[in-house]
Order: sequence, then structure tokens, then C-alpha cells
Amino acid sequence: MKEFKIEFNGYEATVIKPENPNGKWIWKTEFLYAFDQAEVELCNDGYTRVCYHISDKYGSYEAVRLMHKFYLYVIKEFDLDEKCSLFGFSRGGLYAFNFALSYPEYVDKIYLDAPVLDMRTWPPENSIERTQVYEEFNLTNETLKEFKGHPIENLKEFFELNIPVLLVAGDSDEIVPFEENALKMINYCKEHNIPLEYYVKPNCKHHPHSLEDDISPIIKFIKNEK
Repeated sequence: MKEFKIEFNGYEATVIKPENPNGKWIWKTEFLYAFDQAEVELCNDGYTRVCYHISDKYGSYEAVRLMHKFYLYVIKEFDLDEKCSLFGFSRGGLYAFNFALSYPEYVDKIYLDAPVLDMRTWPPENSIERTQVYEEFNLTNETLKEFKGHPIENLKEFFELNIPVLLVAGDSDEIVPFEENALKMINYCKEHNIPLEYYVKPNCKHHPHSLEDDISPIIKFIKNEK
């Protein structure tokens, strides 16, 4: 296994290449090493791990534009398949969702974990992160309320892409409210008879992410195993 640190368009990127690369790859949009048991196992099985560290852009148009350029670079430079599996943890869900919405042809599967799907619920008001959201999307406290770029506002278009989605979240999330984010996606799929594999962790807060006791559902989802 070899780890590469790259600078691309002014931002750092990390690529972890397994000893036996099979061309398949995981693009974790934020928090590369956090709760990464599933990624480690997949990497040991030939999957390349990739992260483009463009934090503080919250899946904005500029973030997606940068991600597209990086995508074109990384698949050529590291001999990767045209389609990736996106892993969107917490605020990383914004990047994964919006990139897939713009470039579905590059995405095989999406794993969302306690994702931010509505920026009206996170970041909290008067936080540095909220100020960054306003700057990145050219919003104010008032225009944020009417903004239609939240993933939760674009579920119809997103699920029409027919990209398989795995969703994991804790029902007691104190940072990214479950009822206003993950649960809304779950309920939307139920109401419209849309297939969605999901796991709700009872009495679990924002952390820990993943399925720490048994990561096999994540592995099976990515590998398309029953």
C-alpha cells in the first residue's frame, strides 16, 4: 500500500494505492481517515482510496467544478475506473450529493453517513462554518431560507439518476439533526417507492460514523454482493 500526497489546483489531495489495485476506487469527500474501517478493508481488497481536500466549500458550484477537474486528472494519473463510489460523511454529504447530481456518469454508488442535506439545519447560526457557507454560495441569513440548492430540495432529480444509495445515520444526532436530514431522505424514498438501503442507529449521536460493530453491509453494498 502506498500513499501519495498531491497538490492539484492549489488544494491537497491524497491517494492511497493498494498493493493489488483493481481500478475500482472510493472517493471520500471529507474526513479521509475518520471511521474508515470499511475503506481500509476495501483498500486491502484492491480499491484505491481518494480524497481531494477542498474543505470549507460545502459542495458549492465552485467545489463541484474543482472536483470535476480533479476527477479527470486522478482517473488518468492513477489508472482508475471511470466510475467511483462516493463516500459522503457529515458535511461531505453535500459534496457527494451535488457532484453526483452534476456528473452522474462518473458515479457507481453513493454511501452517505449522517449527511448534511439541508444547510438551514447545519452549520449552526453565528458559526464560522455558517459564515463560510454564506460566502461560498453568496447567501445571507434571509436568502438561505429560500435557497433551492440544498440536497433536500433536489431529491426528485437525484433519485431519478438511479444511482444506488446506502444511508447510515444515528437517530439522536445532535449536530446534523436526523429528522431534518437523513430521515427526510428515507421518508421521501418510502413515499415514492424508491429503493434505498439504510441503517438507522438507535440512540446514536453524530459520532461514531459507519457501522462499527459490523461493516459488512457497507462492504457488500460497494461490492454489489448479497
